[in-house]
Amino acid sequence: MRNITKFLLVLVSSVSLSIASYAGELSVSGSVKASYSIGGADDSTDKGIGISNELTFGASGELDNGFTWTYAMELDGNDSGAHDNDDTQLVIGMGDLGTIGIFDSEGGLSKELGYGIGALGVGSDYAGTTTIVYGLDVSDSPNLQYHTAAGMLPFGLQAKVGFAPNTTDGDNNSYKSTGGINPDSLSGAALSHYQLTASPIEGLSIGADYAEGSDTTAAIKQDPTSGNYYAQYAFGNFKIGYNKGYSEPGLIAKDTAVTQYINEARGIEFAVNDSLTLSYNQEKAEAETSPAIVAGATTRVKTSVETEMDTLQVAYVIGGATVGLHQLEASDADYLAGKDEKVTVVSLAMEF
Repeated sequence: MRNITKFLLVLVSSVSLSIASYAGELSVSGSVKASYSIGGADDSTDKGIGISNELTFGASGELDNGFTWTYAMELDGNDSGAHDNDDTQLVIGMGDLGTIGIFDSEGGLSKELGYGIGALGVGSDYAGTTTIVYGLDVSDSPNLQYHTAAGMLPFGLQAKVGFAPNTTDGDNNSYKSTGGINPDSLSGAALSHYQLTASPIEGLSIGADYAEGSDTTAAIKQDPTSGNYYAQYAFGNFKIGYNKGYSEPGLIAKDTAVTQYINEARGIEFAVNDSLTLSYNQEKAEAETSPAIVAGATTRVKTSVETEMDTLQVAYVIGGATVGLHQLEASDADYLAGKDEKVTVVSLAMEF
């Protein structure tokens, strides 16, 4: 990892030598979605109206050595009605050498939803209150990344490498803290993230990612890790996809209770015509817990609970607007046996 980090820093240094740039271009884009939802946990009949919005300011230009640069800042509405600057990125394009970028709450490399099936959004991730524990992602902290250029690798391969020196949140803060990794988080640790994707034949896209936290300041017995792989195949008006991933927390001691999460998803999407799209997803999220070792015991019995979700979506495009219907049913929701959830969401979304 040290060699990779040095390589990225050398690239940043080389780019910083060419500070002169031509006048950049500015752009503004955004989206807004109004929704009406019914339901919730345990056959709830709760109803509610919501509205969410996103505004992105972008800029781009060219350096005097031929490299290009792009900058983007995203404002999202939060629950209090205010707007947060929660996604920022500055990317330098180096032609055939690839790209290098600095990201804050952006530039996710996890492929936990890589299979990409959903008329409105990928499966249960679009709407619902069911908790699913996914793996690590470098985008959760300020991070540095390098991406290979298109055509640099054979068979349509593209590689991406990300590194967050300190996973403690903080704008303009990337130094490593002295805190250790607790059993369930990465606070203060460094995080390395790797992604590989490919399009070996027409219509097929595959990929995988692997992330690992590390902290030399604590007596860690096991570093937190996670990984995912996916495949999606498009043919005619259909798309099918499959995803699987896991997440293991870091451990301070080997006899500590630990929960491993395993996620699996599959789905199918059908474009009836240019305006109407249907999709169905089936997802499983398993939590497998190994209890702490009790004094005098030689074994420990694992327990597990699996949340299952079925999601149906319908999207109809009318000019610049999309009318959507999203219905989710979950059993053993939130990894709690016997807890069910059913949510129906009707939405109207626009982009500009």
